[in-house]
Amino acid sequence: MRVRELSDRELTLSFLERQLLLERRSMTAARAVHRLVALQAQYSLSPYVALHSRLDGFRIGDLEAALRRGTVVKATLMRGTLHLVAAADRPVFAAAWGRQAATMARGRSPGAASDEEVVVADLRDYLVEPRTTDEIRERVRELTGEQVRDDRLLDHARLLVPLVHVMPSGLWRQHGKFSLVLPQAPVDGGESEADPEATAWLVRRYLSAYGPATREDIAAFTWLTFRQLDPALDTLEPLRRFTDRAGRDLLDIARMPIVSEDLVAPTRLLAKWDAALVSHRDKARIVPPEHAESIHRSKNGEIGPCYLVDGLVAGRWRHHVEGRTSVFTVLPLVADAPLPPDLEPEALRMLDLLAPDATERRIDVSAD
Repeated sequence: MRVRELSDRELTLSFLERQLLLERRSMTAARAVHRLVALQAQYSLSPYVALHSRLDGFRIGDLEAALRRGTVVKATLMRGTLHLVAAADRPVFAAAWGRQAATMARGRSPGAASDEEVVVADLRDYLVEPRTTDEIRERVRELTGEQVRDDRLLDHARLLVPLVHVMPSGLWRQHGKFSLVLPQAPVDGGESEADPEATAWLVRRYLSAYGPATREDIAAFTWLTFRQLDPALDTLEPLRRFTDRAGRDLLDIARMPIVSEDLVAPTRLLAKWDAALVSHRDKARIVPPEHAESIHRSKNGEIGPCYLVDGLVAGRWRHHVEGRTSVFTVLPLVADAPLPPDLEPEALRMLDLLAPDATERRIDVSAD
């Protein structure tokens, strides 16, 4: 049977449709987080900015209320990265991620591997109650002696035991030290019998929010090995298949939309570390290849806030406050590139979120 080839344009627009970036939707913050699988949350504002660009009528209090109710939680999951995820999804994602997380812990601190079972058992007991990051570091130091470097003590615990952040971590503009706790009915580590089923669930959810995608894209999003992913893909068969113009195999879930390439995409503002920018190994569906280094240029993988013009990254943006004036600065990737007419209302809308009390608002354009 002949496999349909998707154009670059179809791939871009279909991705944006699944990312809620073609049309703002009316749905709760918790439902949107579930739909998008995981929102990166290293920077406290990012999930709020991401939802603001995707949901109609979104307010900061909507996501904060979901965090307070516990329907959305903050946890270290795929790629060893902080995410906001739906509380119902977290145990399954943790089960899928657990094996690779433990492997990362062993690779970073091989001397502590021999005592891993003892460390895990102790931490599970210790973290039934919320503990500060300093308390957790000290506990891991006591348990492992000199086998874990000081700068890896906290991550060692987070990689071995599935933890969630305690409020107020995750709230708007909440930075600084935080506490962690073992959730009720925690999942086992990667050796759990539910691991293959959990991995299949994670892969299915990824394809529904980020597909069609290659096998390599799935690995880039999850940081799971092909040895773990391939059985999950087999479980999901029959999958829908496409190719791109480079002849790569694209996998997808049946009945997911493929958007016509004739559609014009609206201008949208993406958050720092927006999931749409980090979800594929080949980011060409949203980042023009000639500008990839400009967007992904930090040593630690930091990706600043960007804006999309007709579906592709056309520049970066930043915000600051001068006295009572809220300033939105546009930084086009191409000097003197014309700005789309719908960028200004998007910028003003974002300023309403970022600095609602400002008495004046200004939009600047910079080549820096």
